[in-house]
Amino acid sequence: MGAPRRSKLAGGCYCYAKRWLATCLLLFMANCGPRWTQAAYFHVHEGEEKCFVETVPEHQVLTVKYRHTDNPGVACMLVFKDPRQTQVFTKRIAEDDKEQGKTAYMTQKQGEHRVCIKCEHSRWMATRPLKWEIHVDMGDTEFSRSPATRLEFKGVERTLASTLARTEAISAENEYEKTTEVEFRDASEQINSHVVLVSMFIMTIEAGLIAWQTTHLRAFFRREKMI
Repeated sequence: MGAPRRSKLAGGCYCYAKRWLATCLLLFMANCGPRWTQAAYFHVHEGEEKCFVETVPEHQVLTVKYRHTDNPGVACMLVFKDPRQTQVFTKRIAEDDKEQGKTAYMTQKQGEHRVCIKCEHSRWMATRPLKWEIHVDMGDTEFSRSPATRLEFKGVERTLASTLARTEAISAENEYEKTTEVEFRDASEQINSHVVLVSMFIMTIEAGLIAWQTTHLRAFFRREKMI
């Protein structure tokens, strides 16, 4: 009787150990996952421009967090472009700027906005890759149309203002998606109606050609006394 009890006890300890290890692994991944995500980067070659597209509703804040990692002393420009590809806002990143920065722009038109990074040549015909980190998001809880009033917020008031700003951004994004969906549906229905009209026109022409060919074949057969 002693051996089965010891085996059951060992099996229970083994299961408990597996659960404990699985819990530790999940906690480790949860703690380290955001760090791995934040460590993502890309390269921009000197003299070239790299853009990121973000679909943003009208009168919403487009927030960009950036960092020129291991800046070798090359000045770059952060450029915002509206849906018409017009440059609407720029920010210069200095040669010695290696820290994380943040900037925001309030859109004036809805549609696809571009956030571009363009770096100057450090020397003639230089094209070495420059390491960058960037995060583009819609909405900014710290953005205010009247920056002077932002300093007056404290504690709960700042938290409430941040929550309201985020809620407003999410609501605007949902409204924009609904508007885009309606526009796409209307365009699809209009295209479908045009396709139906074109198909009917083609069928009418084909019916006319068949009738014309039948008449001429019938006349030919009569002329040749085949019918």
